[in-house]
Amino acid sequence: MPEKPRHSAFMTTLLAQAGQAMNRTLVLPLLIYYPTSRCNSRCLSCDWWRHTGADDLGIDEIARVAAALPALGTRVVAFSGGEPLLRPEVFEAAAVFRAQGVRLHLLTSGVLLERFAARVAEHFARVTISLDASTEALYQAVRGVAALTTVERGVACLRRAAPHVPVTARATLHRANFRELPALIAHAKRIGVDGISFLAADVSSTAFGRQQEPFGGQALRLAAAETEEFAALVEETIVRCRDDFESGFVAESPDGLRRLPQYYAALTGGAPFPPVACNAPWVSVVVEAVGNVSPRFFHDGIGNVRQSGLAEILAGNLRTFRHDLDVSANPVCRRCVCSIRAGWRNAPWQ
Repeated sequence: MPEKPRHSAFMTTLLAQAGQAMNRTLVLPLLIYYPTSRCNSRCLSCDWWRHTGADDLGIDEIARVAAALPALGTRVVAFSGGEPLLRPEVFEAAAVFRAQGVRLHLLTSGVLLERFAARVAEHFARVTISLDASTEALYQAVRGVAALTTVERGVACLRRAAPHVPVTARATLHRANFRELPALIAHAKRIGVDGISFLAADVSSTAFGRQQEPFGGQALRLAAAETEEFAALVEETIVRCRDDFESGFVAESPDGLRRLPQYYAALTGGAPFPPVACNAPWVSVVVEAVGNVSPRFFHDGIGNVRQSGLAEILAGNLRTFRHDLDVSANPVCRRCVCSIRAGWRNAPWQ
């Protein structure tokens, strides 16, 4: 299905920056969309598996969201969740968005990738899989299912079906798996992905389907001695894997990776949270499976597409939210584990 013309990446970035200066949504380059709130993993760091998906947006409702995107200049829609591939109509939803001329990215556990590799290759321009362990036993302990080998087969199948589609890995590091850092880089190379990125685990919000802080955070937080061990491991990894940082195989810069143990040290009260410079609420929004619209994963909703059009929410509620937002001081932003600073050098909609 051919894509409709859009602003160039340069013009999109220019309009995004102008909109930020004026606190207006002149363009919304990136939309994160959850096709379903269901998940077939049981990760320590999220509660999506508790949801049934019974109230997920229907295809007609999804189509209304998609229809708003051309006027907003949206270039990329990232399917996240929940596990997108669990939704029976996920490829129908993908076709609805693609009909509006956007490119699709897929964030997936990878558990169903082998089954759907050909259809994923048909609809998605980029795929990111979760890779939180390098052994089957630890994968099961962290993600609740014994599926590492299944994910690896899925990656191989997608590579055969669409060698041109970039496939990357993302690992969430926390108390159960932070020592895996260098092994995960090596494992990502072995399974043939194009790179790997790392996040700390959010332990203080109701994102990811949670109603309260996960398990009191104790399954995820590092103790003071562990944060010191993690910091030392990061420094060792930066030296040992220097070529992987220089080539971009590891997405984070060395300083970016150092933020992870700094974040956990802050949770113990032993250090301040690493400074945050983020403009995500000016260049993107999250549309959850039930229609809630959020400025970012960890912030409360500012509207619902079942009650108001997406453009109306952006022009009114989002503008109000951003008016007094100081990401360096906002308590939610200060604890954010996946901030972005989109601009000329880093445009996720490229």
